[in-house]
Amino acid sequence: MIGRICFLLLVCLANLIQGCDLGADSTKTLSGGYFLRNEGGDITDILCEKPNGGEIPSTVIDFDYDKKFIVAKQKPKIPQDPLYNKDYQYKDGFNTSYFWLIVHEKNLVLGPFSEAEFAVIRKEYNVLDNLMFK
Repeated sequence: MIGRICFLLLVCLANLIQGCDLGADSTKTLSGGYFLRNEGGDITDILCEKPNGGEIPSTVIDFDYDKKFIVAKQKPKIPQDPLYNKDYQYKDGFNTSYFWLIVHEKNLVLGPFSEAEFAVIRKEYNVLDNLMFK
């Protein structure tokens, strides 16, 4: 009987560990003090090391960057994590992609935008065409 209980506890522990996805946490340094945080699953965001920096909430699905800018494509994660600095509004709903621009020189995080709005913002800030999504 004790052997059976031990076996069941080991099975439960193994399932718990697999469900936690312990190896999924990672970060990638971008530019301007920002980094991509991947917590696994649908928690991938862009955060700033500086206290006054902005953020792009989960789920970032694509991005590119250079010394001046970071561009990102995001599909909102619902419910939104309460740890973000603000409550983001998505005018086209949650089942669409949104676009973001980080302007290092002005310490700005702009978004969420539709694709058409994003094209206008890119031109306004002279973001080069080589910053693109894959």
